[in-house]
Amino acid sequence: MTTYRASARREGKWWVVDVTGVGVTQARSTAEAVRMATDLVSAMDGIPLDEVDVQVEFELPGELGDEVKRARQDSRDAERAQRNAAENIRRAVAHILGAGMSKQDAARILGVSPQRISQLVKPS
Repeated sequence: MTTYRASARREGKWWVVDVTGVGVTQARSTAEAVRMATDLVSAMDGIPLDEVDVQVEFELPGELGDEVKRARQDSRDAERAQRNAAENIRRAVAHILGAGMSKQDAARILGVSPQRISQLVKPS
């Protein structure tokens, strides 16, 4: 699978899609933008459609674009915080179990389900 990068910006009722190093196309919807970008790569570079992956970043102008950027950043921050929390809980579980307490104790102490404790102590 060959992966390409593209940016799509809104112009009126159209998305103008610029596939890096390949060319430009347009579409009416985000789904069509991805399809058109994939078709463009396939046609221009001679790659079968099922071997093309185009990652399209959609850009909006003005305040709406700023709002979308903030929302994306907040989402990335939340994912990072979730990973950190899971690592901290995993470490705490190991210490609780190492202190001779049970998985049930760890679950109650940490305020998570016993199933979550079992997931956390499974070897990776």
